[in-house]
Amino acid sequence: MNTYPSPLGDIYLGSVLDGLIAVIEKLQPSSILLLADSNTLKYCIPLIAPVIRAEQCIVIQAGEQHKTLSSCEHIWSSLIENGADRSALVLNVGGGMISDLGGFAASCFQRGIRFGHIPTSLLSMADAAIGGKTGVNFEGYKNYIGRFETPAFIWIDPVFLETLPAQEIKDGLAEIIKHAIIGSRSLWESLSGIETLTSTQWIGLLHENVLIKKRITEADPHENGLRKVLNFGHTIGHALESHFLAGPHPISHGQAVTLGMLAEAKLANVIGLLDDKDFQAIIELIHRLLGQVEVTLPSIEEILPWIRGDKKKTNGQVGFSLPDRIGSCGWNIILEDRVISSGLDWLETQVTTPSERLSGDK
Repeated sequence: MNTYPSPLGDIYLGSVLDGLIAVIEKLQPSSILLLADSNTLKYCIPLIAPVIRAEQCIVIQAGEQHKTLSSCEHIWSSLIENGADRSALVLNVGGGMISDLGGFAASCFQRGIRFGHIPTSLLSMADAAIGGKTGVNFEGYKNYIGRFETPAFIWIDPVFLETLPAQEIKDGLAEIIKHAIIGSRSLWESLSGIETLTSTQWIGLLHENVLIKKRITEADPHENGLRKVLNFGHTIGHALESHFLAGPHPISHGQAVTLGMLAEAKLANVIGLLDDKDFQAIIELIHRLLGQVEVTLPSIEEILPWIRGDKKKTNGQVGFSLPDRIGSCGWNIILEDRVISSGLDWLETQVTTPSERLSGDK
């Protein structure tokens, strides 16, 4: 088991059977309540059952569309019904939706009770559970209501990855690729050595990933400077995700980030920040490991309002985080709409539309 002490919540990497109960016992909670979604209730809760005895398992329907204030009300009502007090502990067992939602709900209940994250998706292990961000979606915008709040601990166990479909593995890998592009040439080299996702040694990759995410978030806990590099791929990515969440065919967060990284790498290249060699390397690695996203992209006129509404804007302007080379990234980069449009135009050439797929199947 690897342990990473952190002011933003100690992180443990290893089997939950090897010490999770000892970590919880140190906290001496008056009660333990699990929070899970309908998928993790079925596939993941049984894996921690041998070491956790909880008063209640609060269940939220799976899906980003359920990361709302209404779901928070359900959690708060359940906590009250189960007699939770300020010494209670909420264990968020699930992906990024559950860690964001559960952390926010716990941080508001009785002005804040303790919570721990047991991430069960690669995306949550790699990114969402680490760093102290919590929140819910509001008015269609991603994570618009939230707060920075430190979990009591984060326990990462790759055994949960065995429960995931291939797309969810790719969703999480997108965030690991992002961390390599913005801050670690070493992690980039490790990713470049991957031949197939089924043969990937996740413990080693997660170890490298935790170190880079931990370093950045500890240096800037409240996203006033350096931490903004973590937004690479997320300005356009969140805009696309919000657009599709509002319609009948939502895309996953990882797919949105994949599209966002492609478009924003292009923007960095267009303005001369990222040279052609590193730009091509980024595009090739993303396509090789994540494949092409199958989607019909919205028009530029449809997506620009979502970008302009990004919660990270300052003085009415949205600052992009863009790589200047592999392993390094700048932030607060203001771009004109015509430049953003050029990146979105180019992105059209990087996706597979459903009609193209069907045509190719004939």
